[in-house]
Formats: sequence, C-alpha cells, structure tokens
Amino acid sequence: MSRLSRTHQLPRWLTRSIVAIAVVVFLAFAAFSIYIFILNRRLTRELVNHSWRAPTVIVSMAHRSPVRVATLYGVDWRTTPPVTIAAVPDHVSRAFLAAEDVRFHHHVGIDPIGIARALFENIRAHRIAAGGSTIDQQIIKSRFLSQERTWRRKITELVLAVLLDARMSKNEILEIYLNDVYLGHSGGKPVLGIDEASRLYFDKRPSELRVDEAAVLAGMIRAPNRDTPEKRPDVVRARRDAILGVMRDHDWINDAQFAEAKRHSVEFRGGTIPRAPYPFYLRALRAGIVKEIGVSPIIEGGLTIVCEMDPDAQRNAERLAARAPAQLEATHSWLRAQARTEPLQVALLSIDPRNGGVRALVGGSDYNLSPFDRTSAMHRQPGSAFKTFAYLAAIASKKATTASLLLDAPVTVELSDKESWQPHNYDGRYRGRVTLRESFEHSLNVPTVRLTEDIGVSRVVDTAEAFGFEEKFAKIPALPLGVTEVSMRELTAAYTPFPNLGVRVEPYLLREVRNSAGKQLYVHELEQKRVANADATYVLHTLLRGVVQRGTGSRLKRYGLGYVAGKTGTTSDYRDAWFVGYVPDMVTSVWVGFDHGAPLRLSSGEAAIPIWGAYMSSIPHLHSEPKAPAGVTFREIDSETGMLWQDGCPPPIQEVFLDGTAPTHKCPSGFFGNIVRRVFFDRDNFDEPAAITLEQFRKWANDVDRSRRDAEGAWDKLRRIFGR
Repeated sequence: MSRLSRTHQLPRWLTRSIVAIAVVVFLAFAAFSIYIFILNRRLTRELVNHSWRAPTVIVSMAHRSPVRVATLYGVDWRTTPPVTIAAVPDHVSRAFLAAEDVRFHHHVGIDPIGIARALFENIRAHRIAAGGSTIDQQIIKSRFLSQERTWRRKITELVLAVLLDARMSKNEILEIYLNDVYLGHSGGKPVLGIDEASRLYFDKRPSELRVDEAAVLAGMIRAPNRDTPEKRPDVVRARRDAILGVMRDHDWINDAQFAEAKRHSVEFRGGTIPRAPYPFYLRALRAGIVKEIGVSPIIEGGLTIVCEMDPDAQRNAERLAARAPAQLEATHSWLRAQARTEPLQVALLSIDPRNGGVRALVGGSDYNLSPFDRTSAMHRQPGSAFKTFAYLAAIASKKATTASLLLDAPVTVELSDKESWQPHNYDGRYRGRVTLRESFEHSLNVPTVRLTEDIGVSRVVDTAEAFGFEEKFAKIPALPLGVTEVSMRELTAAYTPFPNLGVRVEPYLLREVRNSAGKQLYVHELEQKRVANADATYVLHTLLRGVVQRGTGSRLKRYGLGYVAGKTGTTSDYRDAWFVGYVPDMVTSVWVGFDHGAPLRLSSGEAAIPIWGAYMSSIPHLHSEPKAPAGVTFREIDSETGMLWQDGCPPPIQEVFLDGTAPTHKCPSGFFGNIVRRVFFDRDNFDEPAAITLEQFRKWANDVDRSRRDAEGAWDKLRRIFGR
C-alpha cells in the first residue's frame, strides 16, 4: 500500500466507533419504529375502527334464557351513549377549542406555533414546563402513553398525533375528546366527558348548555378539582371570560352573545351522574375480563359479556346490605357510636353449587363510599364457620360419630413444658357430657378442641386444604375455632361440596365474551373436584341442617327457612359475624363487621342471620335436600346419651352414621335410666348470647387474646425446635 493511501486511511478505533454508533442509531430507530407500529395498531383497533362507540352489553344466563343486565359505553362503562358533535350546539365544542386548541381545524395533529411557544418556555425554564399539546396529542397521551414529561414520550406523542389526524376526520377526533376529557372527581370517581360534567355541575344534558356554561366547563380542564366556582370563583370567572373572548375574536359567537354570556354568574347547580347498576358485581366482572383476556377488548368496546348474575338476587342483596347497618345501629347504641368513626359493613356472596356461577355479589354496604370488594380482597377470621371442616375430619376418620359423647368441661391444652392454653365457650358455661351433634349445632368451643385433640389437628388441616382454602394453616389447637384468616370467596366455595355431597365447584362470574364481530374471545370451563366422600359429607349435611333446626341458626325459622342448612360464625373476639348456608341451588355467605376490626359485640345470630334470612326469603330457590348416598345407616337414637333408643327412654331422634359406626348399646331406661340422666346428663341450656356488655367483651377479648397468643407462641416455639 502506498504512503498516500495510508495517509488518508481513518484510524481503526475511529472506524469502529462510527460503525458502532451507526448500529446503535439503526437499532434505536428500528425499535422506535416497531414501537410506533404497535401503537398504531392499537390506534386502529381502539379509535379508527369506531368500536368505542358500540355499546358493551352485559347478559345474564342465570336462568338459562338470556336476560340483558346492562348496556354500557366506553372504556369506563358509562350508562349514557357517547355524545356526538351533531347532538350538541356549536358553541359547546368551540368553547373547548378556544380553551385548548384554537387552531384545531387548521393543523395536522400538531401545532407548530404552539410547539414553538412551548419550546421557548421550556428552554427558558431549563425543563419541560409547557407542552403546547393539541387535542390530538391530548387524546394520544391519555389513551396510549404515560403522563411522564420526557422528550421520548413527547416525540412518540407527536408522531401518533399526526397519524391520528391523518386517519380520522376532525369531527371524529373532537367527539373522542369531548367524551373523554377529564373534568374533576365526584364521589371518589373521575368525571369524564361533557355529558357527565354537564349533568353533575349544571344538572342538564350537553345539548342544553348555554354559551357561558360551556366556557366554564372548558376553563376547568387545566385544574378541574381546584378551579371550581365553590373554591376559586374569581379564577373561574376570569378563565371563562377569556375563553368567551377567544370565541368572539374568531367569530364563533357575536358581540351580543358575548355580552349575554358574561352577565351570568359562575355557579354550579348540583346534579347527578347516571351510574351503572350492580356496581360491585360489574367491577368484579370487569376484573375477571382483564384477568382472562386483558384490558384491550374493554378499551375497544362493543363486547357481549355473558355472566352468571341473577338480577333479582343481586338487587335484593344490595338493598339488604345497604339497609342492615342502620337497622343494627338503631338497636345497638355502641354500633351507632362506632359508625361515627367508620361505617359498619355488610358483604354477601351467593354461588350456585351446581356450576359455580356467582349469582349475587355485594362487597360492602355502600359502593359510593367504599368500592372495596370484601368478598374477595378482604381476609377475616371465619370463627365457628370453620368448625365444619374439623367435624368432617372427625366423621370421615370414623373415630367419632354424630352420637359420640364429648366432654364440655374446663380443659388445659399443654403446648410445651411451661405453656398451656385453656379454651372457653362463648357464654363461659360448661354443660358436661354432650353429643357431637349438640356440640356442633350449638357451636361449643371446648368439646371441639377436645375432639380435635382426639383425631389430630393434622386431619383438620388436610381436610380444609382439600376443600380449596389457599392459606397454609398452622397446626395449632385453636385452628378449628377459625382463628386463621380466609376470604369470603374461599369460605363460600368451601361449602359447595355439602349440597353436592363432596364435589367442590370453583366460583366464576364470567361465562363468555364475544367481540363486536361475534368472535368468541373467552368461554368458561366448569371446574369441579371431589374433595370428600359422599357418605361423610352427607353426615355433615345433617349436622348443618341441625344448626338451623335446633342450634345457633334456628332464628332462620322465623323467615320460613327451617329447611336450609348452614353454620354460624361468631369469631372469638366478637369482631366478625358470619353465616354460611345453602339450599341445592344456592350457597350464600353473609359477613358483618368493621373494616378495622372494631368489636361488634353481637353473635352471628343477631347480626348476620337476619340479613341472610331476609335475602333468601326474598328470592326463589329449591327446597329439596340431597338424597342419602350409599354408605350411611340410619338409627333411632336417644338424643341425651347417644345410645340406641329403646322403650322407656325419652323420645328418639333419627340419626345417621357411616356404615359400621352406629352405636350398639341401648340407652338406660326406667328408674335407673332417670338416675343416670340426672347424674351424668343434666345439662345447661344452649342459648348463644345475642349481645354482650362492654365489660364482658373486654374481659372476654383479653382472655381470648391471651390464650390465642399463648397457643400460637408456644406452637411457633415448638416448630422452631423441631424444624417444622
């Protein structure tokens, strides 16, 4: 190579640098192009195809024939259809153009003059202080991009704004803007679009807005929660008049209209925004759609959504959940006092055990005050409603039967060499020897703990986990008393095997989703699983029936519901009240309590059962019972001794047993039998206290908390010692 050619050759390091820079630039450009391509496809689906105008239809199939539940519009599921440019006076749309984008009809999606002005301000401020955004850019930013103020986001916004302007007419773009523009908050929810804003602030439709009212709404865009007539009337008036001036300067209104508009005061006349019905259910349904197929179909709109709601059941559930707190507070003064700090809450969930369809879902007493869904997001102690799984474990083990005698007397559970635990019954009383049925029906704690010791707490844990609880239960003696927190959804689903004789179904709200073209986007598949043998489950069913016939749920007979089955659940500290009950086509849970755990001081019979009873008596349902399966035996039993009945004993009851577990000895009768009964079976009554005094509650709560802490602490220590 000649000396001349070597002289003109670039250094190797410089050549490599240039190549590297070129590759980086190319890759960055390619990545940006792909990013724009993806967003442009979204732009086509969500805006250009106009699917956002098509309604989303919610259809119920709870009764097999389709029933339209709601017709909703837009990404946020409003009840009113989108506003069209043709349906509003020219001065409404022009007021917003005067406020936000006066050159809207003359630019190509971006406004060079506005950009130059914003660029000058940003350079002077050494940061992004102004945007110069057109209406096209505002739509792109709110629909597709984040709110971060960076150059990368701004460049993307500019490119997409030009694409939007090229692919849609000006009126179509303006319609999107007027339907989506953010204009404040009300009741914890955003006010979106001129339809909601005009109804809320002026109690009229957009087509009825005067020039000055349209200018007031347009002037709120920059700070809608701050610049209101109530908070800053002078600012609102000045902003309105400035917008009116722009409209006059562009000949959008004449001098007379300008003068007339300025004479009006700036004030709101309170109205309301039409809200979608069944808010808790629809919110849960929407969450299910997002989980299964993503949010894009909701944004695109035009869906047909098939759900499992029973509209009548849902309406009754909402009505009772809304009324119950005031009714309880009117009767119990301490609830009324506590409600001044936080509202008393009621949640209700109904599931069809035949297929898992959620028929009714109410996550709280007032959606507008608190949209928190307590049926799925809340975890609370189920209390005695959890005993069902301990007793099922005992029956299935064949170590106990419904007629087994349990001792209801003080017991000390040794947890370690130095620590012990003493469980108590709710009323602080003991009744001596009781049958397993009596213990379950009247929700006695002490016999339940003794029973669990006999069969082993591991059996209870295995049974509960098989029934679908997601928690990892600690193997502590207090477990069958319901001291572990669970969700209402889990607890309700865990009761579906009882009307199904051992088959659990997974709850669901969403059956099917189809897009505007009729294409199926999602279809539910039935999820069911056998979690217990039919014979043992049937025996437990008879115990759950007894709770209503004779036990803590007997108040339901006042509602004509003596044929249902279920279990009360008053937590050990009287903070939560539950009732979980069922008929062949409905498993329903009711919970009553305070979000932050303030004491109810009420039993479930006083707090939850009246709501459950009023709800179930207001909706149609099946009254039949499961048929006795193979593997069970019926016998006439002396209810006091748990022995086979014979002449000379008190009237018998018909009891059910797993084959081979029925008692073989007959009850003592005659004079000798009376002596035996008086000595060994003279019991106290089984009445559960409806409410307890504050002093009783404090003593009770302290004793229970201390016992529970001792139990859990000792078992934690043992687990650490033995490494399990």
